[in-house]
Amino acid sequence: MEKLSKVLTALLIIVVAAFAYTLIFGLSFEFMASEGKESDSYLPVVSEENISAYKASCTELNLSKVSENPASLNGQKVKVKGQIQKKIEPVQFNKTRTYIELKVPGLQNPIIVSYASTIPFNPGDTIIAYGEYSYPIRTETSELANKDLIMIKATYIEKT
Repeated sequence: MEKLSKVLTALLIIVVAAFAYTLIFGLSFEFMASEGKESDSYLPVVSEENISAYKASCTELNLSKVSENPASLNGQKVKVKGQIQKKIEPVQFNKTRTYIELKVPGLQNPIIVSYASTIPFNPGDTIIAYGEYSYPIRTETSELANKDLIMIKATYIEKT
């Protein structure tokens, strides 16, 4: 009986510690790319006077190229339309940033959108993100762990 109570006590301590960790740190929605330099994850936000020119310089994300060879678009300026599934706004590099999981029709996995500021949009909103294409990136979220994902380093985001 004494062994059983020690085992149950140890198990209770582990459960309480795990629960406390989750309350303090939350469920992670972190990206490995955020651990490097600021330029690894973010591009500067486009200024108001340059929005039209920047939008014109971006091409629609070519889903057939993505499915054939996802790395072939690395570094290209693209625009992508999708629905926000998740959004977090962590403080990184002493600034509040935005990460979005964007569900794009025609793609199995979401696209990760990083933005160097905050946005007024929420899960369920449909947006167009303009920015630089990057593949592969990895997240530490349980649903997407060990999957190569696309990231758009957005410089402008608009709601549709």
